[in-house]
Amino acid sequence: PRIIPPLKIPPSHHISSPNVNGSLNNHQEKTSLLSPEVNGNQYKPDSCISDKYEVGKVIGDGNFAVVRECVDRSTGKEFALKIIDKAKCSGKEHLIENEVAVLRKVKHPNIIMLMEEVDTPSELYLVMELVKGGDLFDAITSLAKYTEKDASTLVFNLAGALKYLHSMNIVHRDIKPENLLVFEHPDGTKSLKLGDFGLATVVEGPLFTVCGTPTYVAPEIITESGYGLKVDIWAAGVITYILLCGFPPFRSENNKQEDLFDQILLGQLDFPSPYWDNITDSAKELILKMLLVNAEARYSAQDVLSHPWVTDDADMENNVKMEVSFTLKTHFNTSTTKHNNTTAGVSVIMNTALDKETLQLTSSCCSGQQLVAKVPPDPSNKPTKQTS
Repeated sequence: PRIIPPLKIPPSHHISSPNVNGSLNNHQEKTSLLSPEVNGNQYKPDSCISDKYEVGKVIGDGNFAVVRECVDRSTGKEFALKIIDKAKCSGKEHLIENEVAVLRKVKHPNIIMLMEEVDTPSELYLVMELVKGGDLFDAITSLAKYTEKDASTLVFNLAGALKYLHSMNIVHRDIKPENLLVFEHPDGTKSLKLGDFGLATVVEGPLFTVCGTPTYVAPEIITESGYGLKVDIWAAGVITYILLCGFPPFRSENNKQEDLFDQILLGQLDFPSPYWDNITDSAKELILKMLLVNAEARYSAQDVLSHPWVTDDADMENNVKMEVSFTLKTHFNTSTTKHNNTTAGVSVIMNTALDKETLQLTSSCCSGQQLVAKVPPDPSNKPTKQTS
């Protein structure tokens, strides 16, 4: 089945669940006091998790937590169970509190949902939606056909999630393909869901924490000049570019992160031939608006949703699957097991902050991963379209 059925769910105007408790910015809140009341579902903190759920295999792990598959014993429905070890969170409780507080508030069809919380003296259990369709790159490379219109619908899904988050002044800060999961509905249709809220926070003024993933990080994060919601739009612009050609807009020929950041700060985009020859001008215009170095002039999520390329511009049924899949596999290792497994769409609280002094990732989970994509392959190596 194609990844894009009737996916264009109108972005929700819902602001927050009426039963949400707690403040996103209350870092003094203790993990042991986290409310069990989430999106209308209740579960007593002193209940044993195994009474309600059959806990299965590990599908993700990190510094503070492990994620396992679980099945509701009464309904047979599958979920992802995130088990947070409180002893390992000493001194970093605010990271957990921030993520969980955000998850409690959000309820949107394109965002992974927190279903329940179960609190014990030693662990905090989070029952989450389980997403089995793989991440964005996995989905594209497995398709028989992938068109510009398909890419447009994926961007629509992402922009809808961002509009919802930004309406609550929540910035995600780690928008990347690994955190965009493909959800398979019972009727065979599929939709995009945003997960991993480990770096998400409320914007009440300029933020200065240097964090994110290098390829997708906005210039104002690098310069430490203060940033806000628009860093998510920059990252979404990078993803939109990749969706249409298979490699990122800002690249370092020698794979040095400092060079990558220099390119990001300049913000000079190109659409090299032959990769962009058959892509519409409308798509290129949208990307340019999403990747403006000036954050104030940069598009908002609503601007993206209103753009003709997203709303239904021209005939975009050209099959770009072969070209995009080839370059995706060249620049991003889509076949290797991911260290920060996001199959469940659940953050496992890795340290992904960028080091301010060296501009190097400090995350041990990324060792061995290709953090900066290479320059486009020689056009002569581009696969030829088959006529049959």
